[in-house]
Amino acid sequence: MAVDRLTADSGAGLDLLTMGRVGVDLYPEQIGVPLAEVMTFRKMLGSSPTNVAVAAARLGLSTGVITVVGRDGFGTYVRAALSGFGVRTDHVIEHMHLRTPLAFCEIHPPDHFPLLFYREPMAPDLTTDVSAVDLDAVTAAGIFWTTGTGLTVEPSRSATLAALEARSGRAHTIHDLDHRPSLWPQLDEARRWQREALRHATVVVGNRTEVAVVVDDTDPRAAANALLDLGPSLAIVKLGPEGVLAATRDEVR
Repeated sequence: MAVDRLTADSGAGLDLLTMGRVGVDLYPEQIGVPLAEVMTFRKMLGSSPTNVAVAAARLGLSTGVITVVGRDGFGTYVRAALSGFGVRTDHVIEHMHLRTPLAFCEIHPPDHFPLLFYREPMAPDLTTDVSAVDLDAVTAAGIFWTTGTGLTVEPSRSATLAALEARSGRAHTIHDLDHRPSLWPQLDEARRWQREALRHATVVVGNRTEVAVVVDDTDPRAAANALLDLGPSLAIVKLGPEGVLAATRDEVR
């Protein structure tokens, strides 16, 4: 991987360490119109692992992100925005050739927000390999969070699985299914590798659609039980405006 590693301490002992997808989201300032009719956009830090780290930092936790950005203006923006929110960037690496990904959004209230990803030919975060992951920081973090996007291709897939395996089933090892159909070549591959990740996770998070990819069931309770059978001790199924369903072997809420 053509990267320039930044020198910093390991970040061991973080309350939360996330790993995976990063990018810049461009949100339209015109609401309720298709992308072709949008005239102006608002730039924001984006992608689920990054958003989780920012949200936790806002709650006063020490947080960090393992990811790769491009050596470009958007990569500079990502690092500055993370730091501005109080998220440590010790493990944010710069790729010397690939560009920081973009995602364009449409906003159709109340709950329709289609995304158009610009992550070709390869997103920098998908070039993360095992050698770029500080496994000591992974195992020391109070909460470790991965996403399904990191499983789509190598070397990110092996790096993500190695990080999950390093946790050895430690509590608060969270895998967010984060299923983006356009990023997977085949649905069967998504199911295979998501299930492999869940062998090492203690918590799984996904919406109805994402969960159905893994367990082929859209009923929240049945799907949660099927997810628990794959290894996690807590399954969280997001239900949109209806809230969430959380299930363990002994309790459902």
